[in-house]
Order: sequence, then structure tokens, then C-alpha cells
Amino acid sequence: MHSLFVIGDVGGPEQFHLGDEAMLEANLLTLARLIPNVQFTVASADPGWSSQRYRVSSVKSPLERPIEKALAGTHGVVVSGGGNLCSTWPDKVMDRIALLEHAQALNLPTVVLGQMIGPHLAADQERLLSAPLRKCDWVGVRDAASASIALRLGVDPARLHRQMDDAYFLEPLPVEDERAEPLRSLPQPWILVTLDPSFATEHRAKTLEVLASQLDGLAASLGASLIFVPHVGGLPGSGDAEAGQALRSRMRADLLLLNPWAPREAVWLTGQAAMVVSARYHPLVFATACGVPALGITVDEYTRTKHHGALASAGIEGWCLSAAEVERGALLPLALELWDHRAGLRKRLADASQRAWQHEKQRWDGILRALRLAPASESWPAPPAIHVPPDRDGRPTQLISSDQWREYDRNGYLRLGRLLDDDQLARLRERLDGIMLGQVRYPTLHMQLDTGGAYEDLPDPVAGHSGATLAYRKIQGLEADPLILELVRRDLFREICARHYGAHVPISIFRVMMMNKPAGQGTYLPWHQDAGDVWKLDRDPLVTSWIALDPATRLNGCVQVIPGSHHLGLLSKNGSTLSPEHVEQYCPADRIEHLELEPGEGLLLHNWLLHRSEVNRTGIPRRALSACYMDGRTLGTLTGTRYPVIFGAHEDTETAMPFLRGLLAESAQLRERATEAERYARSLLEDNQRREEMRLESERYAKSLEAELKKIRAPRRMFFLR
Repeated sequence: MHSLFVIGDVGGPEQFHLGDEAMLEANLLTLARLIPNVQFTVASADPGWSSQRYRVSSVKSPLERPIEKALAGTHGVVVSGGGNLCSTWPDKVMDRIALLEHAQALNLPTVVLGQMIGPHLAADQERLLSAPLRKCDWVGVRDAASASIALRLGVDPARLHRQMDDAYFLEPLPVEDERAEPLRSLPQPWILVTLDPSFATEHRAKTLEVLASQLDGLAASLGASLIFVPHVGGLPGSGDAEAGQALRSRMRADLLLLNPWAPREAVWLTGQAAMVVSARYHPLVFATACGVPALGITVDEYTRTKHHGALASAGIEGWCLSAAEVERGALLPLALELWDHRAGLRKRLADASQRAWQHEKQRWDGILRALRLAPASESWPAPPAIHVPPDRDGRPTQLISSDQWREYDRNGYLRLGRLLDDDQLARLRERLDGIMLGQVRYPTLHMQLDTGGAYEDLPDPVAGHSGATLAYRKIQGLEADPLILELVRRDLFREICARHYGAHVPISIFRVMMMNKPAGQGTYLPWHQDAGDVWKLDRDPLVTSWIALDPATRLNGCVQVIPGSHHLGLLSKNGSTLSPEHVEQYCPADRIEHLELEPGEGLLLHNWLLHRSEVNRTGIPRRALSACYMDGRTLGTLTGTRYPVIFGAHEDTETAMPFLRGLLAESAQLRERATEAERYARSLLEDNQRREEMRLESERYAKSLEAELKKIRAPRRMFFLR
């Protein structure tokens, strides 16, 4: 009979972490199947709970000294998977160093499974970890970054092994008791959401507000039900449920909140879902194992390394974005693009699963040899069946003919014809009126009021709603609205972008906006080009769509252009408005073309095309929707950030351009300092207000004393007068 000592970052209900329990359970089940009559001793923060749950012996973690006592009678040591060999968890690092050193001093075989190492380790942690890690008989890591750190620490490449996460191979267990009752009446498709408690803090209040709005839009767009699945439970304030409750309080759509389930049950639930959106790591692992499209949200370099590792192992690393990008409204368009590609992604995940399961027997044979045990003779379980639906991703081609492209290349604009029917027009007009009147709100909108004439008098756009009026000139950030996003994501615009930027280039949105000239008003827009340094981009966007929601005529300020003027290139890098000299040279009256449109008709405009518009002299508004599409690799030059991806997979900026890490970190520090300064200023104002209230109260008290004194003195004066 063999005995193995196994350590994982596990505990009882007060420290429940579904991912750590899942990795431990997966390893215990596999070892028990491969080693007849094996006995386990598991290190746990709650030995009694772990003993009962896994039917094993258990000792208290952190390990008590002398450690040799815990290892008595053991034939080998297994460090189960986890992300705790990182400076964030110094006690976990030291606990594992001590365990490995003592086991190796006793000449016991030591294997490390499914680890993430780093991304940060203090110098003394690296030095102390290096020696026992080099002596391990097997070191399994779950991402490329961890493999690089292990090699730097001196681990022999022959003993270093890349692997899927330990929990990837965990078998699902259906839930059929009363916990499944709310699910039975919940319409499908299901979208599972998991957030960590940081999303319930003031620091992420804006992120959570935008995320709630974007999930509302996602549920509405797909007709989906949202389920919040906590992966960490425990004491009040320490679990994911806090974030789930905070999210639900900000949402219009229903959000079903579950209690933490056991790992195999969570795997089963994931397999029933159509999509996973998670700021935690193991929901992504379960999703890739079950063939479910997943979108990861990262909050720092630690989670970025973990999430990209989980998705990259299954070949879908592009479907991940940062919390900062979520706050800028990037989740909804990327999630819809993920949905559009779900058939192809499920096929890719199914292929990855086949490869992983084929490799798994070979991996465990190696682990058993490292533990000085004979390889297993029994056959390996078959991989789970992943349903791959027919790929309906084939989109029509040549929505724009070659002749039309030649016309566009010649003129710099193209009439796209009728894009909206009467019903669609009515819905869009109603939606935009609702936004202007404050009946429909999105936290990422920027709104600018109309001046009624002079362009120079325009106020700056402001974040949020400025008051109920139909006199807004411009509303930006409308990609937050599912109805409008559906329009700008049409296959027509996908084809246009592929022709301009390349078929395999991701496409992002610089802005989706309403341009409005209210009845009898409107602002004169001078001759200009939609490009230049004023946009603060590292490359110029080239494509803009313009769709009329009302008649666009000469009288109400339709777009005026100089055909072919895009061939001039960019006339000024400093600003988009033309100088008087350029207007005189390039915009003679006889070359101006008025692009009059019927409601629902659209235009394709090259961003370098010279164009302008005048005021509205009619009694009806002139509303239009405009979207500017650009190469998804475009960076904002002030921030180093990218814009919401609308077509194609998201590319992690920090991976593609590592120099941006420093810039983004510096920007984050500046924002944090500004926030801290704002908090301090607010506290001073509150303190001053309290002092002013105290002063006023003192004055009132003094006046009351003075009044009392007058009352006392009055009888005395009367006495002397007598």
C-alpha cells in the first residue's frame, strides 16, 4: 500500500475556493484510479472538513513543525495545482518551500503539478524556491510565463512540463436536487458570470456600473438568461457573492445568484451554458474543457497571466480584456463577436480537448515514474463529447460590387442605398429620443448640446446626461446600446472594413454617435477632414458610415463634400478643420456636392474626404447615426489604450507591445493619485463644512446667551428707574 502527502490551497466553508478544491479533487481522483489502495494525507486549513469531503487523512495547513512528523510513513509528496507561488502569497510560498526541502532531505520523491509561478517573486523568494524546485522529480506548469520563470530558477528542462490546468479533466456531476429548481424555469441560452469581491468595492464602482449595463445589453441582444456563479465563498465580505449582489443591484435584467457549488457540479453547470464571462480563472478552465466560448476579465498582471494561460492552452487567447477596457465599454461588442464565432470556437475547443486527453495518459505515466511507481496499465478514459454545431458563420460576400468600389475609390464616398426599413427607423428614432430625454441611460455616453449656429461656441461634450431636451448636437458612445450596436455590426460593414484594413485584422470602433441638427437650429460645421493629431491616435481611421434617420436635404443641413478630395491626403496634422487658404484652394462652389438622403439611406465616407454641413432651416430635425471603424491595433497616443473591438478577436496590448506596461502602470498611478487628491480635497471641504456648522451653532448659542442676559438685565433697569 502506498501513501502520498498532498498539499493544495484548500480549506473549509469559511475559506472555500472552488478552483483550488477542483484541482485537488482532480488529482486525488486520478491518483486513486491509477494507484491501487493508495492512502492520502492532505494539508488543509480545515482538516476535519477536508477529511470528511475527500475521505482522506488530513493535517493542519500551514504545516506545523516538525514537518517530518507529517511526512512519517509517506512514500512521496505531491504539490497540487495552484497560483500561489507568487509574492502575493508569501505564506504559501514559504510553506511549499519548507515541505519540499524536508521531503527531499528524507529522499522522498516530490512532484509539482499544474502550477503558476509568479509573475512576481521577491528576490529572497526566488533564491529560496530555486533549490527545492530544481530537485523536484517533476515540475508541471500551466502557462508559458511560468515555464520561463521555472527555467530561470534552474529547473532542468527534462523535468519541466507544460500541461492543462489540473481541473481541466474533472468529470462533471449533474445537480438534480432543489438547487437546480431555479434553473429549470430559466430560459436558455445561459450566460454564466463570475466576479471577485474587488468588483463590489468603491475602487471598481465605475467598472461595475458599465459592466452591469453591458451585461444588460448582452442579455437583450441574445435573449439570454444571466446566472452569477460564485467560485469563492466564506466569511461575509470575503466571497464572490458580494460582487454578485452589487452587480444585480445595478442591472435591469434578472440575474440569478447561486450559492457556491462543489467543483464537479460547477463543471456540469458550465457545460449547460452558452457563454462564460469571468474575472476568475477557473470558470475559464471549465469553459474551455466543456467547449463553451468564454470571455475573461483581468484586473492586474497576475490575473492577466492566469487568464491568458487558461485561454491560450485551448487556442482562444484573444478573448480576454482588462477591467479598464470593460469600463470603456469594450465588453458588449467583443461578447457579441464571440457569440457570432461560437461554432468555430467550439470546434477549436473540441480539437484542443482531443489533444489534451490523448496526452494525459502519457503525462500521468511520467508522474507515476517520478513518484517511483509503475505506470498505469489500465486504459485512459475517453474525452468528453463536445457538441459542435454546424458552422453558420459563412457570411455573404460581395455585398458591394467591384464597380461600386471603383466609384468609392474615385469619389471618396459611396451611396449604400436603403439600410433601414420603416420599423427599424421608428425604433431607432424612439431610442435616440429616449436617450436625449433621459429615459434610456448608459454610463459610457458623452453628450454635447447644440449651439444653434456657431461652431466656435460649441460646449465640450460631457459624460452622462445633461438634461431632458431634444437639442443635443452629438451623442457619443452609442455602441453601448444593443439596437444601435446591431446596426453598426452588420455584415456590410464587416466587408467594408475587411476591404480597407485586411480580412484578418481586428476592427475597433473609434466612436458611434448621433449627429443631430434640431428643428430650426443646428450648428454650422466647417470644411474639415476626420483625422489628424487632434484625434490623438497613432494612425488615422479610414472608414466612416453615415445613416440618415430623417430626410437629409440642402435645407436641413445634409452633408456636403468635395468628390475625390480624399486623394489630397491629410492637409493638416495639427487639426481637422481646414485653413481659409485650403478652403479657397480646394473647396470652390462649383465642386461642392450635396449628399441628400432619404430616411434609412446610408453613406460610406473616406475619413480624408473634405466635407461640411450647414444649419437646419426646417421644422423637422436632421438626425443621423455615424460610426468610425479603424484598425483594431490603433492606440490612443495619450493613454496607450486601444478601442472596443467590434469585428475579430481582441489582441492583448501589453503582450503585443510590452513597453506599454510601463505607460499604463504610470497612468494608473496618476489616476490613483488624482483620486486620492480628490478624496482628500473632499474631506477638507467636509471638514470646512463641519467647522462652518460649528461656527454658526456657536453664533446661535452666543446670541441666545445674549438674549438671556438682556432678559435678566431688563427687570434691574426697571427697578432703578422707579
